[in-house]
Amino acid sequence: MTVEYTIMEREAFKVLGIRRITPYGGGTWAVVKGDGSNDRIQELSGRFFDLGLCFGFGEDGSNDYMCAVEWEGDEAEGFESFSFPPAVWLIFEAKGRISDHVLGNVWKRINQEFLPNSKYVKCMATIEKYVIWNEAEDYCHVEIQIPVKLKKS
Repeated sequence: MTVEYTIMEREAFKVLGIRRITPYGGGTWAVVKGDGSNDRIQELSGRFFDLGLCFGFGEDGSNDYMCAVEWEGDEAEGFESFSFPPAVWLIFEAKGRISDHVLGNVWKRINQEFLPNSKYVKCMATIEKYVIWNEAEDYCHVEIQIPVKLKKS
């Protein structure tokens, strides 16, 4: 079974959000939902955080993660910005029941099946774009966006 994806070239862009190192994956979402920053970013940008940037995991399992929105404005107090250079991105879709771990399962297939057998390698922080995350209906639609470069032969 193949892993379906699309390829997109993007110009440079910037995001604005809250970046934390937490002892487990996804811990930053609990922070932004509990400290009011999700409401503050909504007032500032007109939308809640919809991007999750994963910068990587430490040897102890800690996760360097940022909840963000795309941003074209100036720096904003209480938030951190991060700029992506122009790059080629692979876009994967995770749609289905949250309780079936659809997002984690798609990541597993990307990391264990697709990337090792492809001509690509991740080249910087990856993005999860939360199109829909509805825990009440146990449904999510997440775009996994991975900036890549060609593997060296």
